[in-house]
Amino acid sequence: MLRTKTLLSSLILILSFQYAFSQGQGNTPYSVFGYGELADPSSASQDMMGGTGASFANAFYVNLINPALLVKNRYAANLKYVAFDVGLRGNSRTISSSTATQYDLGMNLTHLSLTTPITPNWAMAVALRPYSMVDHKSSYQETIVGSTNEVVNYENTNTGGISRVSYVNSFRVLNDFYIGVEGAYNFGTFTKDSSSYLFGLASNQLRNTSRYTLKGASVKLGLAYQRKLSEKWRLNVGGSTELSTTLKGDLLKTFGNYSDQGNGPVLVSLPDTVGFNSISASTPAQFRAGISLESPFHWVFAADYHTTQWSNHTALDKTAEAVLTNTSEYKFGIEWLPNSSSTKYLNQVFYRVGFATGNSPYYINNTQVKDTKFTFGASLPMGFRNPSYVNLGVALGTRGTTANNLIQEQYVRFSASMSLLSPWFIKPKID
Repeated sequence: MLRTKTLLSSLILILSFQYAFSQGQGNTPYSVFGYGELADPSSASQDMMGGTGASFANAFYVNLINPALLVKNRYAANLKYVAFDVGLRGNSRTISSSTATQYDLGMNLTHLSLTTPITPNWAMAVALRPYSMVDHKSSYQETIVGSTNEVVNYENTNTGGISRVSYVNSFRVLNDFYIGVEGAYNFGTFTKDSSSYLFGLASNQLRNTSRYTLKGASVKLGLAYQRKLSEKWRLNVGGSTELSTTLKGDLLKTFGNYSDQGNGPVLVSLPDTVGFNSISASTPAQFRAGISLESPFHWVFAADYHTTQWSNHTALDKTAEAVLTNTSEYKFGIEWLPNSSSTKYLNQVFYRVGFATGNSPYYINNTQVKDTKFTFGASLPMGFRNPSYVNLGVALGTRGTTANNLIQEQYVRFSASMSLLSPWFIKPKID
């Protein structure tokens, strides 16, 4: 009971810090297109391995990359482990153009999930996580035409995103095959503000606001297969596909006059409604495929391919239609557990490294924006023989370039999650 209370207290503390410091994923100019930048479904355990996970999983963390693998090893040591998983991800970014540089920091919740086994060959889960995030702020100054020193300050602020709540079912069939399906409901609101400060004074602020609200259902399918090669090694292959779906909602455009006397912007008069329209956009289809060589609870060598088909989706606006293009990402990872039967703590730690490279969705000024990163981290058990783990990962990467009037982001990405496993549903026995 004391251990349970300690774990719950730690979880509440983490969520409190998350609420206090939540700022999206850190200011990134690339999130302004359409309904934002898509969030990676990987957890900290998979982030450490370059984002791989289409073909493998184990009993100590939840795999939401491929819904077919949710059932894998859920009955570890014949115990019906229920897994509660919560994760955070943050970015420290240095954003550079050909003329300027700035630093930004942000953090956000990556997922909340609860997984439970139903039978040895069937597991299900519910999860809440972001689908896309909008997080960018910029400002600039211009001299009023016809004047010598009168200026107008302009400020653009884009925030919000789309969240996803999902229900996953995973099955093991014919011993070596795994299939899974994830049904999800997507919903969210994001705003795009454009403000001007006449004569550079906050007391004269004019603001145009576009408020987007979207919602819609989606489906993701998964398949995996494992083949025993020897007593110590097996080969895993797997893949998943997320079908394109339509999101529908409303766009509300308003214009307001604000004044700021030092306590924040206050409306001078009620904002005018410039427009209210029904809108729709589709999500891009996504495909993942992976292969891995595994020595269970000792070594994993994995490689994944991931593509997002933006060219066939219905864009939210003309700018997104012109910029977003298909992606191709290649991911590689290694996992090592020194000795699963050892009594030494460090031998029970999972150590992971990875690498990922590929084209991002952004094609701007005849230039494809590329993203490359190196990853590493460890999963730390919460005590000897405790199936619950704390997962800590770091990624060092670069996205974009300063050539052709583009933006380059050099980032350090932090991932953390807690995988809390408990043998629920076990009836007490009296000897």
